[in-house]
Amino acid sequence: MKRIVITGLLLVLVVVAGDRFIGSLLSWGYHATTCGEIGRLNEVLDSVETPIVVVGSSRALHHYVPSVISDSTGLECYNCGFEGEQVQFYYALLRQLHARYSPQLIVCELTYDMDVDDLPWNVKLNHLRMMDRLSCRDSILCSYDPLERVSLLSAIYPYNSLLPIIAMSQKPDAYDAPDVDNGYMPQYRIFDDKRLNGEFRAKKTESVDSVKWSYLTKLVKEYGDKLIMFVSPRYMSKENDIYGEVENLCATHGVPFYCFVDHPVISTDITLWDDDGHMNDRGARAYSQMVAPLIKQRLLQIQNKKQL
Repeated sequence: MKRIVITGLLLVLVVVAGDRFIGSLLSWGYHATTCGEIGRLNEVLDSVETPIVVVGSSRALHHYVPSVISDSTGLECYNCGFEGEQVQFYYALLRQLHARYSPQLIVCELTYDMDVDDLPWNVKLNHLRMMDRLSCRDSILCSYDPLERVSLLSAIYPYNSLLPIIAMSQKPDAYDAPDVDNGYMPQYRIFDDKRLNGEFRAKKTESVDSVKWSYLTKLVKEYGDKLIMFVSPRYMSKENDIYGEVENLCATHGVPFYCFVDHPVISTDITLWDDDGHMNDRGARAYSQMVAPLIKQRLLQIQNKKQL
């Protein structure tokens, strides 16, 4: 019996040591990556210190041109949008950014179906698991799955689904293209809308996702004094009646909220669109020029409050 116990303990020690060793190698590979989506996230979390940051999902990534915003405000801007991410991710991203420095202004692009609506989207937790320096990481992960806290005892677990992405991120891709502008990723196609019959149908359910709403509320409460929120245009959108709760939340905390989802010019000009939800570069520049004065106005409001 004694030999069995000792053998069992040794086996456990070997497994734990192996987990820690392999996990440390994977961690080094992940955090040393400088290309692709992982490299970009590493840059945002470790290096970006611009006075203005843009956060949100792909509609932030493809709609806000930092050079246009900088030309208007005179301040450097970085686009921290990421494909397919939701509000809990960019709330965590801002928390980690604020551990290093404090941006003067946060430009937030709200995407209703990603950030509010109770839709069966696949929640991406991979990048959140990597934020091991973030004090609220575990609580965010556990809000989706209480077993995450147990799983994270393994040093290998966070990388289980990332190995192919880490491998592909060892050489430059679209995130590293020469035309990427401080995080903004331009698109150049012109959309063919035949399959839409000329109208975008808003994807909406009858309920708000309670987890998404909790993190949207945290975002507005904690960063409201330096936040401006937009809903950028959609092609031929008819969804302008679904933002009342978000508008009320922002108004309660003094956050300017601008909804341009059905903009009469940009939303109807197909030459400005890459697909029904994302503008091409021409559209993004037209939109960025339109909102840049509002961003500048918000900066002046923030500066005036500090002087009082």
